[in-house]
This record gives sequence, structure tokens and C-alpha cells, in this order.
Amino acid sequence: WIFMEERDAVNVAVQTADNKFAVFRQRKYAIPGTTLSPVGGFIDDGETPFEAARREVLEELGLGSTSTRQRLENGEEFIGKKRPEGTVMLDANGLAGGAVEAGEEADWVFLGSYRTMANRGGGFIYTYLLKNAVPLKDGAGTNNFRGEGDDEAQTIFYMGENEISTAVAEGAFKEVKWAATMSLSLLHLQTARLGAVSGK
Repeated sequence: WIFMEERDAVNVAVQTADNKFAVFRQRKYAIPGTTLSPVGGFIDDGETPFEAARREVLEELGLGSTSTRQRLENGEEFIGKKRPEGTVMLDANGLAGGAVEAGEEADWVFLGSYRTMANRGGGFIYTYLLKNAVPLKDGAGTNNFRGEGDDEAQTIFYMGENEISTAVAEGAFKEVKWAATMSLSLLHLQTARLGAVSGK
């Protein structure tokens, strides 16, 4: 059968400080009608999955973490900076780890990596949640923001947790990777709240 080793990618559920998720409404070639989607994109050569996730959020929404904002305000140039070949650490199976960079753990959560098509080689998706997202560029998080990359026609919407849960249940996120990323984010937030209530 056909086997295609697709480039690995990231999806990021982006939640602002007021607990709203930033999602896109857009059209995709292989999806009938419109769909909702989180931030996402391919991992470039010389990037860790986390670095790709941070870059994609900045490129597509102009948002990021407070730690990222502080580093940018200090003049650091680190987003999109490629590592020398062979310096991205791989595990025993030849896969990059999805760990969040030191100093970013307060706002970023790695939700896991998953093969998208087990028998067809559809690449791995690395899923993340960015909490407390803040603007890093002019017009960030609005439909006036001029994102970089694919230049696809898309509209930004903000939805609460209950709205996201309903949208996932109703199939509004029409690619399984997107539905999984949003579901894993909701599960993480609910589990964190339960842990806080029980004192764990």
C-alpha cells in the first residue's frame, strides 16, 4: 500500500488570559465547507517541536507567552533560528522530544506526540497548549493581523471552553489532529482544576 513519510508538524491550542481560545475558521482543499482549526504547521529542519510551536503561534496570530515577550523585548533573536544539523536530540526511535523549553513551563504544556496514520506514515503531530497568550506584534490576535506563511484566507474567532467542547463534539474541527489537540487541551485544563480542588 501507499506509504508517505510526511514531515512532522505541530498543533497548538492557544488560550488567552481571559480563558478564550483563539481558533481559525477557514476552508481547506480536502474538507467540504468551512472548518475550525487551531494554530499549526510543519516543523522546519533544525527546529525542535516546541520551537516550531512557538514560531507558528507568533507567525499565525502574533501571540506568545510572557516569557517569549520578555526575551524579545530584551533583544534576543531566537524564534526561527535554526540549530546546526544533528543537534536536535532524538530518542531511541529517532523521534524528537516535545519538551517545553526551560523558562516557558508556566504557560506552555506539551500534550503528546502521535502518529497521524499508523499504516500510511502520515508524520507525527506534536500537540501543545499555550495558556495566558499575550500580544507580541501589532494587531496580534485580531483579523487585522497579517500572518506569515501560507497566506490562507482565515478568520480568527475567540471561544470559551464550553464553546470549544461543543464545537469538538459537533465535528466543527474537521481534521482529526485539530479535534485531538483541542480535546487534549480541554482535558488538561479540567484535570488541572480537579487537581487544584483536591490539593494535588
